[in-house]
Formats: sequence, C-alpha cells, structure tokens
Amino acid sequence: MRLKLKSQVTMLLIVGLVIFIAISLALYLSKSAVRKQSQQNIKRTQDAAAEVQPIKEFAAKCIDKLAKDAIILLGRQGGYIYASQGGTLVDYQDTDEGIFFANHNNFKVAYNILPPKFAVAPYASDAPDYPWAAFPYRTAASNAEIFDGFFGISNMPPLNSSEGPNSIQVQIESFIDKNMESCANLEPFEKQGLEIEVQPSKTEVTIGSGDVSIRTKMPITIRNPATNELAEMNEFSANAGVRLRDLYFFSKELIENDIKNIKFDISDAKNSKDFFEVKTRKNEISNDDIIIVEDAKSLVYGKPLEYIFARRNRMPALYYIRKGTLEFPHNFEIKQDDLLDNYRLKAEDPDEDNITFTITPSLPKKLEIPQINFRVEASDGSLSDYQTVTVNRI
Repeated sequence: MRLKLKSQVTMLLIVGLVIFIAISLALYLSKSAVRKQSQQNIKRTQDAAAEVQPIKEFAAKCIDKLAKDAIILLGRQGGYIYASQGGTLVDYQDTDEGIFFANHNNFKVAYNILPPKFAVAPYASDAPDYPWAAFPYRTAASNAEIFDGFFGISNMPPLNSSEGPNSIQVQIESFIDKNMESCANLEPFEKQGLEIEVQPSKTEVTIGSGDVSIRTKMPITIRNPATNELAEMNEFSANAGVRLRDLYFFSKELIENDIKNIKFDISDAKNSKDFFEVKTRKNEISNDDIIIVEDAKSLVYGKPLEYIFARRNRMPALYYIRKGTLEFPHNFEIKQDDLLDNYRLKAEDPDEDNITFTITPSLPKKLEIPQINFRVEASDGSLSDYQTVTVNRI
C-alpha cells in the first residue's frame, strides 16, 4: 500500500513538473513574440517618420517662399497683387496705363496718390477755384496763408482684412493658397512609392511690427503600400522676418502728408528715418512720379524690402490775385506790372514740379477796346491752374 502511494506521489510530481515547464515555455515564447512585435513596430514608426519628415519640411519651405514672394510682389506694385498672379485685385488692362497704374520695370505699379475729385466746399477740384477760391489765404481779405487742404486721394490698400477689401493681409493669404499647388508638388515623393493625398490649403497671415507670421492648414495623407503604414499632417507655419507693418505705416504717413499739404516735399531727405529711405523718380511716366520706400533693416533674399507706388500728376495752385478788375485810361499802354498791379505771380505744385506762368492774350500796346479779359495761368507742363483779370477802359 505504501509503495502504491509512493508511486502515485512520484507521478503527480512528474506531471506537475511537466505542466510547469510547459507553462514556463509558453510564457517565454509569448513574451518573445511581444518583444519582437514591439521592436518591429518601433522600426516601422521610425521608418514612417523618416519618410514623412522630408515632406513636412518641403511643404514648410514652400509656404515660406510663397509668403516672401507675395511680400516682394505687392511691394513692387503699390500694395496690390492682381488676380492672374494669385491676388485679389482685378487685372488692369494695358489701356488702363496712366489711369490706374504706371509701368515701372515691367510691373503695373498702382497709383497710391490720385488727383482730387468731387471736392466738398470750400475746396474745389477744378480751376479756377482749385484748391479753394482764395488760395492760399483763408479769405480774399485775409493775409494768413494756409497750405493744408484737399490735394489728392489716397489709393493705398488697407493693411488688414478688418479695414476693407483687397487688404495686404488677404492678398498674401490669397497668393499663398492659389500658388500652393504648383509650389508644393509632391510628385518626387510619389515616385518613391508613396501614395500622397493633399487637400486645398487655407492660410492665415498675421502682420506684426517686426515679422509676418504665416499659418497654413493643408491636410496631407501619406500611405506606404509596402508596409501599409499611414501618416497624416495638417498644419504648417513660417515666419518672414520683415518690418512690413512698419513699412506700410511709414509709407501711409508719406501719402497722407502729400495729399494734405501742398508744400510737403515727399522727396525731402528729412523724410528718411529709422532705416527707411525715400527715393523719387520724377516724371518717369509722362508727368507721373514713382516713389520708392526702401527698408534697409528688412532683407528678403538678401535685398532690402521695397514699397513702390505711383503718384499721378496734379495741377499746380496759383496764388489768389486779389485785384481781379483793373481800370486804365483810354489808349493806355499796358505792361505786365500794371496788369498785375505790381503783384508777383506765385504758385505751389503738390508734385514739386517746375512752374511756368503765361498771360494770354498777349499784352496790347494800347487798350483800344472797352474791356478785355486776360488769362493768367500757372502750368507744370501738363496741367494748369488759372485766374482771370478784367481790364476796363475809362
């Protein structure tokens, strides 16, 4: 009986040992498989990251390039990017030259300064009452001279979308999104065996004092058919380190001063400050000027950022001739000093053009008719302001 019991115990020990070994082996094999699978997953993740990173960097560089290209382009065209270029402003036709734009270095440079139109009293936009009847005097009887008035219209675009249509901000955003497909051409990566799907981009631009921040949402899905791995990316960012906002407001102040004060000289060296330099190309297109504002502290592709705009020619303003009616004896020989009652002709030009004076008709040697009207004219060679002096024979 004892021998039988002993045999049973031995058998149980052997069976237990076999079960223990089997369980231990199963656990070992299971852990080994999990470890191996984990190592494979880590390798696949690293491989996927290696494949995705170049695409991410490529898209980011593309956005950075498009932002800089947009800033340069609008700077060369008076703050505008035309629809055919990826902007928001309708394209001007060649026949619009001299009306809406001036051609400079093969760019259609928009007029940011236009002649005054539809002036509200006491101002006038047409001779002989331009810019107001008694210019530069407050009234015909006053000796106080005033040079602030209404001498032009600003056509400079707003900076941000909240300030009006065709803003600088919206034009940069539009340019990036409309040119993204051609710029972010991922075909080279597809040739490596990747399947790539790109959704249209949506860009937001923030124009700061010292930089321009760009954030673009552009969903990209990347699949590797060989490993069936899937990767996604959605948002990209870039930063253009230029003083676009400061350049904008510096140029805007120049324009506002130029259309407000007829004696303001936009090309005066005193206007250049804080690394902003103002250059004027006089009469570059007929009598129209090109104004270039350069920022030496903002380099794009190694060159200073420029804001270039056109200024359409405006008429000079003839000083008020106080005595508009004169009387002389019969057969009196009229001289210019007599006609003007010893008044020295003066005029101001808002575009700093040279002015010539003429009196028509030519002065007769003797006043033989009861009355004659003389036209006194101040001209910049293209436009003129005039007044009439009436002479009566007594």
